[in-house]
Amino acid sequence: MLGLLSDSSLTQLVNDALRNYQSTLALSRSALANSSLLTPTLVKDEASPTAEERGHGLRLLLQWAVNALAPEPPQYALGAYRPLDDPAWHDPRWWRYNILRHRYLEPLHPDDFVGGGRYTESLLALTGISSTDAFFDERNRAIRAVAERLRQQLIDGGTNLELQQLALQEAILLLEKQTEAARLLGIAATFDDIFPRTLLLEIAAQEPISKPGLTLDALITQRFLLTGDEGASLWLSPVLRAYVYERQPQADRQRRHRLVAAYYETQAAALPAARHWHCAQQDARALRVLLPAVDDLIHELQAKKLVEFLQRIGAKQLTDEQWYTVQLLLSDLFYQSGQQEEALAACRRALQASVEPGAQARVYRRMGKLYESRNQLHALRYYQQAVERFQPTDPELVELLKDRGWLYFLRRDWEKAEHDLQHAQKVAPADRQRLQADIYDAMASLKRETGHHKQALTYAERALAMREEEGDLLRIAKSHGNLGLLYRTMGEYNHAIAAYHEAMTTYQKSGNQELMAAALLNIGAAYFSAGKIAEAITAYRQSLALCQMTDLPLIAIKAHYNLAEALATTDQRDEVTAHWQAGYQLCQQHNFDDQEALFLALRKTVEVSSDISSATSSTADGTQASEYAALAATPPARLEADEAFVVTLTQREGSMTTQRLMHAASVSRATATRRLTRLVEKGYLDIQGKGRAAHYVPVETPANPTDSAIINAPMLLQTDATHAPTVMPKVPPLCSMSMCSLLQGCRQALLARFAVAGLGVVTAAESPPQAHLVVHFTQTPDLAGYFALKAYLAERLQAQVDVVPDFVTGSAQAQDAVEWLWS
Repeated sequence: MLGLLSDSSLTQLVNDALRNYQSTLALSRSALANSSLLTPTLVKDEASPTAEERGHGLRLLLQWAVNALAPEPPQYALGAYRPLDDPAWHDPRWWRYNILRHRYLEPLHPDDFVGGGRYTESLLALTGISSTDAFFDERNRAIRAVAERLRQQLIDGGTNLELQQLALQEAILLLEKQTEAARLLGIAATFDDIFPRTLLLEIAAQEPISKPGLTLDALITQRFLLTGDEGASLWLSPVLRAYVYERQPQADRQRRHRLVAAYYETQAAALPAARHWHCAQQDARALRVLLPAVDDLIHELQAKKLVEFLQRIGAKQLTDEQWYTVQLLLSDLFYQSGQQEEALAACRRALQASVEPGAQARVYRRMGKLYESRNQLHALRYYQQAVERFQPTDPELVELLKDRGWLYFLRRDWEKAEHDLQHAQKVAPADRQRLQADIYDAMASLKRETGHHKQALTYAERALAMREEEGDLLRIAKSHGNLGLLYRTMGEYNHAIAAYHEAMTTYQKSGNQELMAAALLNIGAAYFSAGKIAEAITAYRQSLALCQMTDLPLIAIKAHYNLAEALATTDQRDEVTAHWQAGYQLCQQHNFDDQEALFLALRKTVEVSSDISSATSSTADGTQASEYAALAATPPARLEADEAFVVTLTQREGSMTTQRLMHAASVSRATATRRLTRLVEKGYLDIQGKGRAAHYVPVETPANPTDSAIINAPMLLQTDATHAPTVMPKVPPLCSMSMCSLLQGCRQALLARFAVAGLGVVTAAESPPQAHLVVHFTQTPDLAGYFALKAYLAERLQAQVDVVPDFVTGSAQAQDAVEWLWS
C-alpha cells in the first residue's frame, strides 16, 4: 500500500522517520519499516525480523537516501568527525545533504553550536544560508528528494544489491573485534541449510576457539545464527552465509567441507555428503557416495536437486568412465522430467567419453528412445547401433527390445512389435519387476490395438500390480494411462476418465508438463467419446495451454485438431476455423505430414470455412487450397493398388471407417485417413457424418453431377504388383472449350509444380479421343518431370493425353494448328 500514497503523505512519513532517526524502536513502527523497501537490508532474517532489525534497516535506508543527496562522495563519511572549516559547508550544492545529515543523522554536538544558538542557527551560520525561511525551504526540498528516491526504489528495486551490501558490511562490522565469533560464523557458513548444533561445536573444537559454546551463544543472541528444535538446530541466512563464506581462506573451507561430508556420510545422507565432497574438490568420492543412492533420491522426489548437483560436477577431476556415468545419469533424469534437448546433449557428452562397445550401446539405446517422438527412422537407426554393440546377455538389451517393440507398435508394425516384446519378456531377469511391468504394459497396448481386449486387460492389470509393488509413482501413472486407453477402446468411458485422472495427479506432483498435457488430451478424448462435449473442450483447452507454455508442437497439433472437432458439434464456426488453421499451420511448420493429412480430412468432416489465410492454405506439395478444391471438384479416375483395395472392401462391406481400414490394411490412422480422403476427392467414396462419427460409403452416382458421362467403372485389381491398377471411366470426346474449362483452374499449380507458363491444344477437324497438348516451359523438365506432368494432365482431363513442348512443334503451319488456352 505504500506505493499508493500521495507525494505529500510519503514525504510526511520520511519527515517523521528522520525525526525518530535516533530511536530504532520508533523507526520500527513506521510504515516505511514494514514495507518491501527494507527487504534488502534484512540480511539476518528476512522472514521474521525483530523490531530492532526493522529499525536498523530503516536507519540504513535513510542513510543511503541522504548520502545520495551529496553531489560527490563526502570527504568525511558518516561516523567520522567533520571539522567546521570543511569547505563543503558553504557550497550550495551540499546544503540539502548538510541539513539532513547534521540535523537528523548526526546532529551537531552542543560544543559545535555557533553564535549562541541551537541547530537551526548553527546550521545557518555554517552553511551561509541567508535566512531562516530559506533554510526551512531547503530542508523541505531535501526531505521531498529523499521521499522521491524511496518511491523510485519501491517501484523498480534498482539498488537492492547496493542496500544489501551496505547491510552486510554493517552486520559484519560488529564482529571485527570478536575474532572467535567471526571464526565460528565462518564455520557455520560451510553449511547451506539447517545444520546440527553438535556438529558445529565438533568442528569448532578443532580450531583455535577457546570457548566455542559461549561464542555460539553470543552469535545466537546477536541473531547471526537462528536456533530451533529446542536449540538442537541452527540456521544462517543464505545472504549472510554467502558473504561470510567468500571471505574464508580456501584451505579452511576445504578442511571444513571434508569434516561435514564425512559426518553426513555416516548419517547415510548421500546428497548432502556428495555436495560437501564436491565443495572439498573431491568429485570422485562424491560420486562414490551418491550413485548407490540415486534410486532412493528419485523415489523421494529429489530428482531436481540431484540434477542441479550433477550439473555442477566438472570433467577435470573425473576419469572418462566417471564422466560417462554422470552424463548417462543426467540423460535419464532429464528424460524423466521431459527435458529432451538436455537429455540428448548429455547423451552426446557420454558418447564422447566412451570407447567400449557396451558403453556406446547404452548411449545409443537412450538416443533411440529420445528420437521416437522426433524421427522414428532415426530412432530405429540408433536402436540398430545399440543392438550391434550389446552382448546377447547384457541386461540392458531387454530394455532395448522393449523400447524397439514400442516403436514398432507406434508404426503399427504389429508382427515386429510382438516379436521384440515376446523376446524381451522371455529373457527379462526375474528380479527386474519394473522392466517386466514395462513389457506387460507394451503388450497390453499391442493387444488393445489388435482387438484382443481381454488379453490386453490382463497384461495391463499385471503391469499395474507390479508397479504398485515397486512404488514407482511415474510408472504407476503410466499404467493408469494405459488402462484409460483400453477402457476407452472398450467403451467404458467413465472408467477411462477415472484412470486418466489418477495418472494426471502423479504428473502434476512430478511437474512433467509434457505428460500433463498428454493426460489432459486423453481426458478430453474420453469425455468427447462419452458425449460430454463441454468437459472435453475444457480439457483440450487446458492441454493446449500447457503445450504453448512449454513448446510441445505435436501435442498442440492434436489439441487443435480435437478442439476443432469438438467445437464443430456446438456450431462455433469461427473457433473451429481458428483451431483448424492453427493446427494445420503447426503441421506445416514442423513437417508433420501424417498430421497434415488428418487435418485435410477433418476440414471436410467439420466443414471448416473455406476463407482461410494464405499462410495455412497450401498443401504439402505446394498446391494452393483453391487448387486443392478444384482437384476435388473434378475427380480423377486413376487408382493405385491400395486405393482399389479400399474401394473393393468398402463396396463389399457397405461402409468404411478409419479404424476398420487401419486393422484391415495394417496401416496407421494417418495413412488410412489419407487413402479415404483421396478416394472421396476422386469420387469413388462419399463421407457421411461428422467428426469421429464420420464413415465412408461407395458412390452410386457420378462424382460430378454436371458431367453425367463420368461414371464409376468396376475396379480391376491387377496381380502384377509392379504396375498400379488403372480404372478409367468412359469420357466424351474432348474439345478445346471443355479442356479449357477443365484446365483453367490449375494454371497456378502447373506453373508452380511443372514450370508450365503456357498451354495449348492442337485443333483438328474432328474431336480426337486423345488430347494433344502443347506446353511452353519456363524451365525444361527432366524425363521424370515430363511423365509426372503428363500423368497430372491425364487425371485432370479424364483422358489419355499427348504432351509436346512448344519448341518441337515444327513448322509455322503446325504452330497455327495450336489453340493456346493461355501463354
